[in-house]
Amino acid sequence: MKFRFKINKYYLAGYTMASKNKPFPAWKKLEERIWRKYRDEPSYYFLNPKYISLALEKIQVNFSNGNIKKIFKKQGLVLEKIYQDIFKSSEFRRLLKETKKHLIFIENQWSRNEKKALKNLREISGLSIPKRKITVFITHPKSLNCKTLNQNTITRGCKERWKNHSTIFLCHELSHIITWPGHFQPHYNILHAIIMLIDNELKLRLNKKGKYFEEGKICTESPTFLLLEKKILPYWKKYLAGKLGKNILELKKFLIKNRNKIELPKT
Repeated sequence: MKFRFKINKYYLAGYTMASKNKPFPAWKKLEERIWRKYRDEPSYYFLNPKYISLALEKIQVNFSNGNIKKIFKKQGLVLEKIYQDIFKSSEFRRLLKETKKHLIFIENQWSRNEKKALKNLREISGLSIPKRKITVFITHPKSLNCKTLNQNTITRGCKERWKNHSTIFLCHELSHIITWPGHFQPHYNILHAIIMLIDNELKLRLNKKGKYFEEGKICTESPTFLLLEKKILPYWKKYLAGKLGKNILELKKFLIKNRNKIELPKT
């Protein structure tokens, strides 16, 4: 398995426009200029999805037999024009520069940790790592972006909050890939909590110190899943000791079967 770290300037611009987490104060000035210029164009709302339903209605009322392709082609041309205006701005040049720096940081950290991280991920999960290239699209470090889009694509843009933070969360998204399609299966919350426990164990093994659920004064967990993780933790420790399943999918089955007895909270 190989990660390919890339920046797609269309994704970078679009994600930053739509995100609540802005890279720097000046970016809002760019958004205001783009809004004033294109607010009456339905295609603008593909970049600002707050009113996307209204934009779709504005497009749909112009549909008739045989013209749908023509209408979307026109909107596509407008959308391309909006992107080009963004790309020409000083704000986007700054965004791109800072994102490139973030990419280099993540790529270098992964290069140092790759062999050890993948070895530990195999051991902890009990599952095989796919033998293919996976693209990681990088966004600005203040974007708080970390997700799996499909089995071949991950996104990442987040400030480093503790040692090897980026490595651990790349492995988090890789865990979603090796358990695909976890997002679309029943009891996904249990699987996600298990993957977050993998994060904690991997953090301890890579950094050779620390505690579950915290790093110094920082709580490392999502508040949504923390209670569920703590409920699973005693069974997780048995699993790590080889007493409860050969892989995390077997552990998940055990937890689902006994969820009422264990009193697992819903998330």
